[in-house]
Amino acid sequence: MRDHSVSVELQRDGRVFIQPYSKTWEGASIGDGLPSVIASMTDAQVLGSSIVAALHASNRRPLPNRNLRVDPPDREFLEWLGLRTYGQYMKGVRTLSVRAAYDNDDIAEVMITPERNGGPRGGFTPLSDERRTVMFESPEQLGRAVQEAMKRATA
Repeated sequence: MRDHSVSVELQRDGRVFIQPYSKTWEGASIGDGLPSVIASMTDAQVLGSSIVAALHASNRRPLPNRNLRVDPPDREFLEWLGLRTYGQYMKGVRTLSVRAAYDNDDIAEVMITPERNGGPRGGFTPLSDERRTVMFESPEQLGRAVQEAMKRATA
């Protein structure tokens, strides 16, 4: 079974960034390309379908090793946003992680963990007591579960 990991990030303006994560050959888990963007969290079907696509993109292949001090994993993301630091990005963002372990595109159990935004010094911290596991039925059902979990995430 391969682990698949996605970050769902609710922006201050209501847009949602959905970022798949993949491991490098050395084992570091980093953002795999730029996130997909949807207009809002209001449509559970669109939200869930975007998350399913990102789960399938996560760990589909190992990423090349890189010196994370010289070439940080958020460099491309910050350039895309036009920001200098990740701390600038974090202001007002609510986030949660979505994880699943599966092979052959057969998603079964999905773990959803809301996170606390601790600012530039504290980073995004999992709210472990708010973690929920759901059995995957459909993208819409997953989207509804993520909508509920995002209510417990803090900005």
